[in-house]
Amino acid sequence: MEFTIIIPVLNAGAKIRRTLESLLSQTALASGAARLTCLVVDGGSTDDTLDHVRAFDDPRIAILSQKDSGMYEALARGLARAGGDVTGYISAGEAFDRHAFAVICEVLTRYPDIHWLTGQEVTRNEQGQIIGCRLPHPFRRSFFDCGMYGTRLTVLQQESTLWRSGLNRHFDLERLAACTLAGDYFLWRSLARHQELYVIDTHIGSFTVEPDQLSKQTPGAYRRELRALRRRPALWERLHALIYRQYVKRTRPGKTAARMLRYDPAKQQWLLRKP
Repeated sequence: MEFTIIIPVLNAGAKIRRTLESLLSQTALASGAARLTCLVVDGGSTDDTLDHVRAFDDPRIAILSQKDSGMYEALARGLARAGGDVTGYISAGEAFDRHAFAVICEVLTRYPDIHWLTGQEVTRNEQGQIIGCRLPHPFRRSFFDCGMYGTRLTVLQQESTLWRSGLNRHFDLERLAACTLAGDYFLWRSLARHQELYVIDTHIGSFTVEPDQLSKQTPGAYRRELRALRRRPALWERLHALIYRQYVKRTRPGKTAARMLRYDPAKQQWLLRKP
């Protein structure tokens, strides 16, 4: 199974080494269960970012470097080149769990009707220490469409989310390139229009909480852009989201939650539990 992972980057310096190392150390690559194409889409870095990338001297890593207007224009350029079986993207400095590709290979091979999946919501501090780990409840397509995820409900963790590459045809790359902060939401809404999102109860990737993150520099800007991209929710959808938020805060997904995969030690398989 071939994975295409896109890394949009600008002046990331030594941060990108950790991300590339997490990709190249995947156990599924060593076993032959997976192949990798990594697209480093650079926006014209003026530091040593590309020196770090070239130092790997690995044919699986391709560099696309030119000036751009920001992260989502870079991501759009990467998606235009993405092929293979599975697509995902990750920021420089973040990392995948070393077994992430192995889990995804097994799940997508066993369940051909699953096209889009995510894992546990794992967060780290600047030192790389895990400071939070939460199993999300199954996501609802209607809540993506009307923009509840990212406003009234938690955002979908991008670092833990991948999809079958055939879905890339549904992205409006020009509109994605015009995004400045909420391009992730634009992707999720586009995917949700065509497929259900499944959750795997495992660590796929993680998100690092840092004080200088782009989304924190202008408070409220992410939500404003998201609202411009979403379908305006009906009153009943707003009320439903408020009730659902309280339910999510107080509960953990049950063993038979819809669209949830867990590992069965007795069968030694990742299994989709029927609700």
